[in-house]
Order: sequence, then structure tokens, then C-alpha cells
Amino acid sequence: VASPSVKLVGCLLLSAVRGLPKQRCQGCQGPCLPENPENIVTDENSDFHVERLYCNHLYHLSCLLDYLRTPPFQGGKKCPTCGERVFHDKWRIGEKLAEDRWAHEQARQRELDEVSDFFA
Repeated sequence: VASPSVKLVGCLLLSAVRGLPKQRCQGCQGPCLPENPENIVTDENSDFHVERLYCNHLYHLSCLLDYLRTPPFQGGKKCPTCGERVFHDKWRIGEKLAEDRWAHEQARQRELDEVSDFFA
């Protein structure tokens, strides 16, 4: 007979794992995990690597980084599902730096578009 504490941990583990195959990426709304377990992405730098936020919502790495790199930046990024502030080890820059990087990238893209229009 399992002790009460082991039973509680086992039940918690089962409830957490049982729902994983059905969870969807909060960014693209696609399935987080492939239907075939052999196709699970284990490369942490792959676009389809699954990342769990502190609020327990799942994102593909590329969806999470796209979300974190686009405005608004004021007050920190919030999970679109639960409204909790998004903290992640792969994203440790401040609001000001994130906004500056985004503005720089937008300016660069505008310049490239202007050059492209000039030669078209």
C-alpha cells in the first residue's frame, strides 16, 4: 500500500502528464507535441522546441520569442491566456532594450523596403 504522500505525488504527476498531448501552443494555437512520440523535438534551439512558462502555459520556442520581441513592452509582457507576467530564462532583457531593438529592426526593414522599391 502506497503511503498517502506518494499517492498524492503520483496523482499530481498523472494529472500533469495526462493533459500534455492535448495542449496547444499559446502563440500559433498549433499542437505543442507531435502525435508520434518519436518525433518530439529535443533540440533546445529548434523553433518547435516546447517551452513551459512559469504560469504553466506552453509555447513553441519561435512563437514565444516572436511574442516577446514585439510591442507593447510597457509593464512587461503578459501571457495572453492568463494575464500573468511572462518570465523566461531565454529572455532576460529589459523593456527599454527590447523596445530599442524592435525599433531598430523596424527602421532597418523600412530602409530595405525603400532600396527594394528604388530598384524595382
